[in-house]
Amino acid sequence: MKAVECDNIFKQFKYKGEKIQALSGLDLYIDEGEMYGFLGPNGAGKSTTIKILMDFIRADKGSTKIFGLDSKDVKSRARIGFLPENPVFMDNLTGREILRFAGKSHGMDSGEIDKKSKELLKRVELREAADRAVRKYSKGMIQRIGFAAAIIHDPELLVLDEPMSGLDPLGRVLFKDMLKELNESGTTIFFSSHIIPDIEDICTKIGIIKNGKMYNEIDDTELKYYSTESFRIIYRDEGVLPDEFKDDAVKISEELSSVNVSKSRLDLVLSKMKEENFDIVDIQPQKKDLEDLFVEISEK
Repeated sequence: MKAVECDNIFKQFKYKGEKIQALSGLDLYIDEGEMYGFLGPNGAGKSTTIKILMDFIRADKGSTKIFGLDSKDVKSRARIGFLPENPVFMDNLTGREILRFAGKSHGMDSGEIDKKSKELLKRVELREAADRAVRKYSKGMIQRIGFAAAIIHDPELLVLDEPMSGLDPLGRVLFKDMLKELNESGTTIFFSSHIIPDIEDICTKIGIIKNGKMYNEIDDTELKYYSTESFRIIYRDEGVLPDEFKDDAVKISEELSSVNVSKSRLDLVLSKMKEENFDIVDIQPQKKDLEDLFVEISEK
Protein backbone atom coordinates (compact mmCIF):
# COMPACT_ATOMS: atom_id res chain seq x y z
CA MET A 1 0.00 0.00 0.00
CA LYS A 2 1.07 3.57 -0.61
CA ALA A 3 1.56 5.51 2.60
CA VAL A 4 1.33 8.82 0.71
CA GLU A 5 -0.24 9.61 -2.65
CA CYS A 6 -0.21 13.09 -4.17
CA ASP A 7 -1.83 13.17 -7.59
CA ASN A 8 -1.43 16.19 -9.86
CA ILE A 9 -1.38 18.79 -7.07
CA PHE A 10 -1.70 22.47 -7.92
CA LYS A 11 -1.52 25.37 -5.47
CA GLN A 12 -1.39 29.09 -6.13
CA PHE A 13 -0.99 31.93 -3.64
CA LYS A 14 -1.50 35.65 -3.94
CA TYR A 15 1.19 37.89 -2.48
CA LYS A 16 1.14 41.67 -2.78
CA GLY A 17 -1.20 41.44 -5.72
CA GLU A 18 0.93 38.89 -7.56
CA LYS A 19 0.05 35.25 -8.23
CA ILE A 20 2.66 32.74 -7.10
CA GLN A 21 2.39 29.18 -8.41
CA ALA A 22 3.72 27.06 -5.55
CA LEU A 23 2.80 23.64 -6.98
CA SER A 24 2.28 22.87 -10.66
CA GLY A 25 1.01 19.31 -11.02
CA LEU A 26 3.10 17.58 -8.35
CA ASP A 27 2.99 13.78 -8.30
CA LEU A 28 4.46 12.11 -5.22
CA TYR A 29 4.09 8.50 -4.08
CA ILE A 30 5.65 6.98 -0.97
CA ASP A 31 5.52 3.26 -0.29
CA GLU A 32 4.68 1.97 3.16
CA GLY A 33 7.88 1.46 5.14
CA GLU A 34 10.01 3.86 3.08
CA MET A 35 12.36 6.51 4.43
CA TYR A 36 11.66 9.20 1.86
CA GLY A 37 13.72 12.38 1.63
CA PHE A 38 12.14 15.42 -0.02
CA LEU A 39 14.81 17.68 -1.44
CA GLY A 40 14.59 20.95 -3.31
CA PRO A 41 15.73 24.59 -3.47
CA ASN A 42 14.04 27.20 -1.29
CA GLY A 43 10.65 28.04 -2.73
CA ALA A 44 10.41 24.78 -4.67
CA GLY A 45 7.17 23.75 -2.91
CA LYS A 46 8.36 21.37 -0.16
CA SER A 47 6.58 23.04 2.78
CA THR A 48 3.46 23.72 0.70
CA THR A 49 3.25 20.00 -0.12
CA ILE A 50 3.51 19.08 3.55
CA LYS A 51 0.89 21.66 4.57
CA ILE A 52 -1.55 20.24 2.02
CA LEU A 53 -0.85 16.70 3.18
CA MET A 54 -1.48 17.75 6.80
CA ASP A 55 -4.67 19.63 5.71
CA PHE A 56 -3.35 22.96 7.00
CA ILE A 57 -4.15 24.38 3.57
CA ARG A 58 -6.14 23.02 0.63
CA ALA A 59 -4.88 22.30 -2.87
CA ASP A 60 -6.50 24.14 -5.77
CA LYS A 61 -6.54 20.92 -7.77
CA GLY A 62 -5.54 17.28 -7.32
CA SER A 63 -5.88 14.73 -4.54
CA THR A 64 -3.80 13.63 -1.55
CA LYS A 65 -4.20 10.35 0.31
CA ILE A 66 -2.68 8.82 3.42
CA PHE A 67 -2.84 5.01 3.53
CA GLY A 68 -5.67 5.20 1.00
CA LEU A 69 -7.73 7.77 2.92
CA ASP A 70 -8.32 11.31 1.73
CA SER A 71 -5.89 13.49 3.71
CA LYS A 72 -8.78 15.84 4.52
CA ASP A 73 -10.37 12.98 6.47
CA VAL A 74 -9.52 13.40 10.17
CA LYS A 75 -9.13 9.60 10.45
CA SER A 76 -6.09 9.74 8.17
CA ARG A 77 -4.33 12.23 10.43
CA ALA A 78 -4.73 9.97 13.45
CA ARG A 79 -2.08 7.77 11.83
CA ILE A 80 0.44 10.60 11.41
CA GLY A 81 3.09 12.16 13.62
CA PHE A 82 4.17 15.65 12.55
CA LEU A 83 7.09 17.91 13.39
CA PRO A 84 7.22 21.37 11.76
CA GLU A 85 10.49 23.17 11.13
CA ASN A 86 9.93 25.55 14.06
CA PRO A 87 7.65 23.91 16.63
CA VAL A 88 5.94 26.38 18.98
CA PHE A 89 4.59 25.54 22.43
CA MET A 90 3.03 27.57 25.23
CA ASP A 91 6.17 28.69 26.98
CA ASN A 92 4.90 28.06 30.51
CA LEU A 93 4.45 24.32 29.82
CA THR A 94 7.13 21.84 30.79
CA GLY A 95 8.50 19.20 28.48
CA ARG A 96 6.59 16.52 30.37
CA GLU A 97 3.33 18.49 30.10
CA ILE A 98 3.80 18.87 26.34
CA LEU A 99 4.10 15.09 25.98
CA ARG A 100 1.06 14.58 28.20
CA PHE A 101 -0.96 16.98 26.04
CA ALA A 102 0.21 15.26 22.83
CA GLY A 103 -0.70 11.83 24.21
CA LYS A 104 -4.15 12.99 25.33
CA SER A 105 -4.85 14.52 21.92
CA HIS A 106 -4.30 11.05 20.41
CA GLY A 107 -6.60 9.32 22.90
CA MET A 108 -3.92 7.62 25.01
CA ASP A 109 -4.71 6.85 28.65
CA SER A 110 -2.72 8.42 31.51
CA GLY A 111 -0.76 5.29 32.40
CA GLU A 112 0.29 4.76 28.79
CA ILE A 113 1.28 8.43 28.44
CA ASP A 114 3.40 8.39 31.60
CA LYS A 115 5.20 5.20 30.53
CA LYS A 116 5.88 6.43 27.00
CA SER A 117 6.90 9.91 28.21
CA LYS A 118 9.48 8.43 30.54
CA GLU A 119 10.95 6.36 27.69
CA LEU A 120 11.01 9.26 25.22
CA LEU A 121 12.43 11.86 27.61
CA LYS A 122 15.32 9.51 28.23
CA ARG A 123 15.73 8.73 24.53
CA VAL A 124 15.84 12.39 23.45
CA GLU A 125 18.11 13.20 26.39
CA LEU A 126 15.71 15.60 28.11
CA ARG A 127 15.11 13.65 31.31
CA GLU A 128 16.87 16.29 33.44
CA ALA A 129 14.88 19.09 31.78
CA ALA A 130 11.50 17.31 31.79
CA ASP A 131 9.95 19.53 34.45
CA ARG A 132 11.50 22.77 33.25
CA ALA A 133 9.34 25.32 31.39
CA VAL A 134 10.11 25.21 27.66
CA ARG A 135 10.77 28.98 27.61
CA LYS A 136 14.09 27.97 29.18
CA TYR A 137 14.82 25.41 26.46
CA SER A 138 17.34 25.99 23.67
CA LYS A 139 16.23 25.68 20.02
CA GLY A 140 17.71 22.19 19.87
CA MET A 141 15.84 21.14 23.02
CA ILE A 142 12.59 22.49 21.57
CA GLN A 143 13.22 20.41 18.45
CA ARG A 144 13.82 17.28 20.53
CA ILE A 145 10.70 17.67 22.69
CA GLY A 146 8.72 18.36 19.51
CA PHE A 147 10.03 15.13 18.02
CA ALA A 148 9.09 13.18 21.15
CA ALA A 149 5.58 14.67 20.99
CA ALA A 150 5.29 13.67 17.32
CA ILE A 151 6.01 10.00 18.02
CA ILE A 152 4.42 9.45 21.45
CA HIS A 153 1.41 7.69 19.86
CA ASP A 154 3.51 5.38 17.65
CA PRO A 155 2.38 6.86 14.31
CA GLU A 156 2.45 4.77 11.15
CA LEU A 157 3.65 7.78 9.14
CA LEU A 158 6.04 10.42 10.44
CA VAL A 159 6.10 13.73 8.53
CA LEU A 160 9.00 16.06 9.26
CA ASP A 161 9.69 19.51 7.82
CA GLU A 162 13.42 20.38 8.12
CA PRO A 163 13.63 18.23 11.28
CA MET A 164 17.30 18.82 12.08
CA SER A 165 17.10 22.59 12.11
CA GLY A 166 18.74 23.95 15.26
CA LEU A 167 20.35 20.67 16.31
CA ASP A 168 24.02 20.51 17.24
CA PRO A 169 26.19 17.69 15.77
CA LEU A 170 25.44 15.29 18.65
CA GLY A 171 21.74 16.09 18.38
CA ARG A 172 21.82 15.31 14.67
CA VAL A 173 23.40 11.92 15.31
CA LEU A 174 20.76 11.16 17.98
CA PHE A 175 17.98 12.23 15.65
CA LYS A 176 19.23 10.13 12.73
CA ASP A 177 19.65 7.09 14.97
CA MET A 178 16.06 7.42 16.19
CA LEU A 179 14.74 7.81 12.64
CA LYS A 180 16.57 4.65 11.59
CA GLU A 181 15.15 2.74 14.58
CA LEU A 182 11.62 3.92 13.85
CA ASN A 183 11.93 3.01 10.18
CA GLU A 184 13.32 -0.44 11.01
CA SER A 185 10.31 -1.01 13.27
CA GLY A 186 7.94 -0.26 10.35
CA THR A 187 7.28 3.49 10.53
CA THR A 188 7.11 5.25 7.16
CA ILE A 189 9.11 8.47 7.28
CA PHE A 190 8.71 11.47 4.98
CA PHE A 191 10.93 14.43 5.60
CA SER A 192 11.97 17.53 3.75
CA SER A 193 15.43 18.98 4.08
CA HIS A 194 17.97 21.09 2.25
CA ILE A 195 20.82 19.39 4.14
CA ILE A 196 22.00 16.83 1.61
CA PRO A 197 24.27 14.67 3.85
CA ASP A 198 21.35 14.05 6.23
CA ILE A 199 19.24 12.74 3.36
CA GLU A 200 22.08 10.68 1.88
CA ASP A 201 22.82 9.08 5.27
CA ILE A 202 19.42 7.65 6.04
CA CYS A 203 16.97 7.73 3.13
CA THR A 204 15.93 4.77 0.99
CA LYS A 205 14.51 7.10 -1.66
CA ILE A 206 14.82 10.78 -2.54
CA GLY A 207 12.41 12.98 -4.44
CA ILE A 208 13.78 16.23 -5.88
CA ILE A 209 11.22 18.98 -6.41
CA LYS A 210 11.73 22.08 -8.53
CA ASN A 211 9.25 24.79 -9.51
CA GLY A 212 6.40 22.88 -7.92
CA LYS A 213 6.96 19.66 -9.89
CA MET A 214 8.77 16.40 -9.23
CA TYR A 215 12.06 16.86 -11.06
CA ASN A 216 13.65 13.49 -10.32
CA GLU A 217 13.51 10.53 -7.96
CA ILE A 218 16.53 8.55 -6.82
CA ASP A 219 15.98 5.08 -5.35
CA ASP A 220 18.23 3.10 -3.02
CA THR A 221 20.18 1.52 -5.91
CA GLU A 222 21.02 4.93 -7.38
CA LEU A 223 21.78 6.33 -3.92
CA LYS A 224 24.53 3.74 -3.55
CA TYR A 225 25.99 5.10 -6.76
CA TYR A 226 26.07 8.60 -5.29
CA SER A 227 27.36 7.60 -1.87
CA THR A 228 29.75 4.73 -2.71
CA GLU A 229 33.20 5.62 -3.92
CA SER A 230 34.61 3.83 -6.95
CA PHE A 231 38.06 3.89 -8.50
CA ARG A 232 39.45 4.43 -12.00
CA ILE A 233 42.55 2.36 -12.68
CA ILE A 234 44.69 3.70 -15.53
CA TYR A 235 47.16 1.23 -17.02
CA ARG A 236 49.43 0.73 -20.02
CA ASP A 237 47.60 -1.31 -22.62
CA GLU A 238 50.14 -4.12 -22.91
CA GLY A 239 48.26 -7.15 -21.62
CA VAL A 240 44.89 -8.85 -21.68
CA LEU A 241 42.43 -8.08 -18.90
CA PRO A 242 40.73 -11.02 -17.16
CA ASP A 243 37.34 -11.75 -18.74
CA GLU A 244 35.34 -10.43 -15.77
CA PHE A 245 36.81 -6.91 -16.26
CA LYS A 246 36.97 -6.66 -20.06
CA ASP A 247 33.54 -5.08 -20.50
CA ASP A 248 34.47 -2.21 -18.15
CA ALA A 249 37.71 -1.29 -19.94
CA VAL A 250 37.94 1.98 -21.90
CA LYS A 251 40.69 3.03 -24.30
CA ILE A 252 41.83 6.57 -23.41
CA SER A 253 44.94 6.95 -25.62
CA GLU A 254 47.20 4.90 -27.88
CA GLU A 255 49.06 3.51 -24.90
CA LEU A 256 46.63 3.84 -22.03
CA SER A 257 43.34 2.26 -21.02
CA SER A 258 41.24 2.52 -17.88
CA VAL A 259 38.80 0.39 -15.94
CA ASN A 260 36.32 1.60 -13.29
CA VAL A 261 35.76 -0.65 -10.30
CA SER A 262 33.85 -0.37 -7.07
CA LYS A 263 35.66 0.08 -3.79
CA SER A 264 34.74 -3.47 -2.76
CA ARG A 265 36.38 -4.93 -5.92
CA LEU A 266 39.47 -2.73 -5.97
CA ASP A 267 41.86 -5.11 -4.17
CA LEU A 268 40.76 -8.09 -6.26
CA VAL A 269 41.20 -6.24 -9.57
CA LEU A 270 44.60 -4.86 -8.59
CA SER A 271 45.75 -8.29 -7.48
CA LYS A 272 44.76 -9.90 -10.78
CA MET A 273 46.31 -7.09 -12.82
CA LYS A 274 49.58 -7.44 -10.93
CA GLU A 275 49.55 -11.19 -11.55
CA GLU A 276 49.38 -10.40 -15.28
CA ASN A 277 52.21 -7.83 -14.89
CA PHE A 278 50.12 -4.83 -15.93
CA ASP A 279 51.87 -1.48 -15.65
CA ILE A 280 49.45 0.50 -13.47
CA VAL A 281 49.93 4.23 -14.08
CA ASP A 282 47.38 5.73 -11.67
CA ILE A 283 44.46 4.93 -9.38
CA GLN A 284 41.87 7.74 -9.17
CA PRO A 285 38.94 7.85 -6.73
CA GLN A 286 35.63 8.59 -8.46
CA LYS A 287 32.43 9.75 -6.83
CA LYS A 288 29.24 11.18 -8.25
CA ASP A 289 28.15 13.85 -5.79
CA LEU A 290 24.47 14.31 -4.92
CA GLU A 291 25.27 17.85 -3.87
CA ASP A 292 26.58 18.62 -7.36
CA LEU A 293 23.31 17.29 -8.82
CA PHE A 294 21.32 19.48 -6.43
CA VAL A 295 23.33 22.59 -7.35
CA GLU A 296 22.90 21.78 -11.05
CA ILE A 297 19.12 21.47 -10.63
CA SER A 298 18.91 24.66 -8.57
CA GLU A 299 20.78 26.69 -11.19
CA LYS A 300 18.75 25.48 -14.20
